[in-house]
Amino acid sequence: MTKRVVLLEEGTAEMKGLMGSKGAGLVALFQAGWPVPAGFIVTQEGCRTFCTRLAHLSAEGAQEIGSAIQHLEKQSGRFFGDSSAPLLLAVRSSETCSRGTASHALLHVGLNDVTVEGFARQTNDRQYALNCYRILLQDYGQLVHDIPYALFEEKSGDISILDEAKLEFAIAECKRLIEENGRQPFPQDVQLQLKEVMRAVSDSQHIRHNSQQELLRNPSHFSHETQGAAVLIQVMVNGERGDRSGFGTVYSRHPGTGERGMTGDYVSASASWRSNDGLDQLRSESPELYSLLQDACGYLESHTREVQEIQFVVDTGTLYLVEISEARLTSQATLRSTIDFVDEGVITKEDAILRIQPWHVTELLKASSNLSPELQLLLDWADEMKGLTILSNVDHPKDAVKARALGAEGIGLCRTEQLLLSASRFPFVQKMILADSEAERKRGLERLLPMQQSDFEQLFEAMDGYPVTIRLLDPPLHELLPDIERLNERHEQLALRALEENNTEVQELECVIRRVLELHEQYPLLGQRDCRLGTVFPEIYDMQLEAIFRAAVKGIRQGLWVRPEIMIPLVGHANDLQVMRELVDHVADQVLGEEKRHCLYKVGARIEVPRAALTAAPIARHADFFSFGTDELTQMTFGYSRHHTEKPSLYFIDPQRSLLSNPFQVLDIDGVGQLVEMALVQGRIRKPHLKAGICGENAADPASIAFCHRIGLDYVSCLPEQVPLARIAAAQASLLAQKQDPNENRQDGDISTIA
Repeated sequence: MTKRVVLLEEGTAEMKGLMGSKGAGLVALFQAGWPVPAGFIVTQEGCRTFCTRLAHLSAEGAQEIGSAIQHLEKQSGRFFGDSSAPLLLAVRSSETCSRGTASHALLHVGLNDVTVEGFARQTNDRQYALNCYRILLQDYGQLVHDIPYALFEEKSGDISILDEAKLEFAIAECKRLIEENGRQPFPQDVQLQLKEVMRAVSDSQHIRHNSQQELLRNPSHFSHETQGAAVLIQVMVNGERGDRSGFGTVYSRHPGTGERGMTGDYVSASASWRSNDGLDQLRSESPELYSLLQDACGYLESHTREVQEIQFVVDTGTLYLVEISEARLTSQATLRSTIDFVDEGVITKEDAILRIQPWHVTELLKASSNLSPELQLLLDWADEMKGLTILSNVDHPKDAVKARALGAEGIGLCRTEQLLLSASRFPFVQKMILADSEAERKRGLERLLPMQQSDFEQLFEAMDGYPVTIRLLDPPLHELLPDIERLNERHEQLALRALEENNTEVQELECVIRRVLELHEQYPLLGQRDCRLGTVFPEIYDMQLEAIFRAAVKGIRQGLWVRPEIMIPLVGHANDLQVMRELVDHVADQVLGEEKRHCLYKVGARIEVPRAALTAAPIARHADFFSFGTDELTQMTFGYSRHHTEKPSLYFIDPQRSLLSNPFQVLDIDGVGQLVEMALVQGRIRKPHLKAGICGENAADPASIAFCHRIGLDYVSCLPEQVPLARIAAAQASLLAQKQDPNENRQDGDISTIA
């Protein structure tokens, strides 16, 4: 039978999954002789059963909890619900909170209208006892019935100065609010009170399994299934009154910087203003307790291999460790402490890489795009472990410089349309498109040629020795044409003046309108675009190819290692690539001349339509590489537009519907991923060493990268600022794959040189 209630002295390492991380840690401390208040854990199984029964425990469950409370009563000499010597309990979640969520705890559980008087006699301080009761009522109302604290404060009045009459009034108001808003009174039966508190604490901590391993395996990033969290119940210890008493929190390392050495805060009960003097006061008042805390930090770090957060209470000179958990660290602190753990021999480099979460990297790069020494070292380790090559998408030569600085091993996608369609160049492109003759069109292209050549020269210089993948112009034709409505408006304005003035301008405008109408397409996104545009206007691709190879010649003669890889966009048929490849080779022969032996250029296909994926084998005959455009492939496979993914009408925005994540952010492995894998297999049957990779918005997603590693792609190409994240995710994918299959062959060497 599954264990539902576990005393701290009875827990074992095998029960960690049931007890929760905090509970398991306290069990280990308790059994090792550290000062931990007596208590027990209601396991996940027990809480799950409890929550599904709508706060009604089975007879066996009630008996198990009752027996555990009796055990605490024997140890403490106090009794739960007793009017003269009441046992009070602290009830907390036994799970470590995920980043950004609060820890839920209710203290002094067991106080009611009768036991509060017994507690007052115990402490010889009725004001203190009444205030503890008031705080319990507020916490209970907020957690169990979701009543805002502000409402309690509004009804209770000013109780900044503790006064028995004011406290009694506040208690009455709190009970009234709970009954009105919760539709049932605050339980005076302490057993029912404990059950309600247990249910609320367990239910408030829906566990999100966000380990890095599951993050990489599960594209949805999290589970939507809710389940009860284990609950930790302990004898209440007080650090808020009496001599040599106080409470505080310490960290085994600084949570903001990761600096070695214990840090934290301490509030002494004897301080008149309850000031927080850090740990200096505790060190001066009780050096032996301060030393004990240091020892506890060291002990926990050595056993958990994590930075620890310890909440402690000093009760009349006795130290109690009441709660321990993995410290919530800043990204900088995570990196520094992780690297220090490696230096200290606590963890391996591989362990360090697997600890890093995506948000650690993105947060570190928000103040500055420069890599800190800690992040640079971590990335160096990742590069030693990863199998995938990380390339970058660029729109401008300055992007290439940034990408190299962030560790990109080449350019996986240069969008030449972003270069050609800039404000200064677009007019020349339009004139060329609208030209009536080939000669006129070539004159327009001659103006663009030196501009494009300069772009490519800068790219080759920035990526000296690394591949530069250049996608030829790929926008649909309609994006290159003037707006027909504006042309018609201009025509009407000129026509009114044509009777009095020279009508030459009107005639020229009419020629433009006629040409635009000739080129107009009813469905432009499915018409003349990408490589199809190159067949209609081959002069455009001629110009771009000439610019590429002229830049290559200049780079070679300057001593650069130039590695151009020319991508043909929107290939849908093997013939598309064959025609374009012949054009590339023809221009290369004309421009490169004797430098051709130093310019080992490649020609590849952009696989972004389903037909190309389904007929990859014949396409591979003419390709040196495949580049999977996962944005377009996702768009055409689903029938979605990636430009409207934020609209609420799209059902993948709602996690309760068919898709759990946006397929333009996380690769749709079941659908689009299968097309990619199918095309890769077919392509490599034809060419075993065919280079292949993806470049899309989802290329830097860890789950997508794990999929790319698993199916044997060579590279992923992402935005420059995503390169560090992709480097770490690629290493994590490789490490996790090796754990699943120790015999997995890691790819070594420069895979991008394989044609």
